[in-house]
Amino acid sequence: MAVAEKVKKYLDERGITYETVSHPETFSTSAEARAVGVIAGHVAKTLVIKVRDGEVLAVLPASERIDIHKLRDLVGDNRARLATEDEMGVEFTEFELGAVPPIGDLFGATVYMDQRLERSSEIIFAGGTHRDSVKVSGEDFLKLTRPQVVDLVREEGAGEIY
Repeated sequence: MAVAEKVKKYLDERGITYETVSHPETFSTSAEARAVGVIAGHVAKTLVIKVRDGEVLAVLPASERIDIHKLRDLVGDNRARLATEDEMGVEFTEFELGAVPPIGDLFGATVYMDQRLERSSEIIFAGGTHRDSVKVSGEDFLKLTRPQVVDLVREEGAGEIY
């Protein structure tokens, strides 16, 4: 299998320099980091968050957990929540469940990226499958995702985690 065609086309059309990384099938970003031989802090975890008027993407290092309360405050929706597998299966059909790339433009979704990723020289993210990842420079990742850079990470002992 390869990176989803929609992702590849998007990267190519924007002239983003990237590398595809094939690896054994993984079902978590921490496992993805191990499979490609990098620390979890260099792998971007994409969470689809249901909000009152659609979805937003929350992107944070694989090594971290989201504080849903921080995100709810940012989006102004105290009912914002993680999308269910059923919802993702209907709305993100061109990607394997749990392998949604952090490219909000593909879905018309705002991207909220944790500030810890902003410091990374290179970032790896799911390419739409559980066997293929995309590696880009940190600078290109910011161009690609056009995120709102914020603090999303759960501090020890606070908030719901995902």
